[in-house]
Amino acid sequence: MAAFLGYVGFIAHAFGVFDKDYTRKEIVDSYTEHYSAIQTAIGYYDSIVPAGKQVEVEFEDGAIDRIVVQEGPAQHPTYSLAWASSSKHQLDSLVTSLGWSEAAIQQLQEKLEAADCISIQNGEPAVLGFKRSGMGMYSFNVFSRPIADSLREQYARGCTHIVQSEELVLEYGGGAIGPQCFPANY
Repeated sequence: MAAFLGYVGFIAHAFGVFDKDYTRKEIVDSYTEHYSAIQTAIGYYDSIVPAGKQVEVEFEDGAIDRIVVQEGPAQHPTYSLAWASSSKHQLDSLVTSLGWSEAAIQQLQEKLEAADCISIQNGEPAVLGFKRSGMGMYSFNVFSRPIADSLREQYARGCTHIVQSEELVLEYGGGAIGPQCFPANY
């Protein structure tokens, strides 16, 4: 019985059953408190991502944990994905293809830590991963211009985004298991 309970505890921990859920206020407060650092991280990231590529990178325990590279035309993009836990060689290969040095990666990580974030993706909007909860991720979608009405309406039809202001949309992306939407009390 003790072995079974230990196994259940391990699975619950692995899937984030005991991870913190964040309130809308906590997410917005962090954005407000770290606004300048978030803008700095976005600017730096835009300067190191090669033209024509959209790159998402996530850090965990002081190193890149996941990287996704999209390139090519919008209608037919190609994707490359690597997780450090499954393919260190592939992850290193993607980082090398971007021309990133260890110093650039270290600087990016420091800027994300100053912004109280764990991931970033370039584009419009820039998407900064705030925190994980289980397999899900709370994120900031930061727009450089006011959000178009059509996009605002699209966000309102779903349950994964909350329009906070003209330049900020909060996002909750569920993982493979667990909640897929913001809780109802948001």
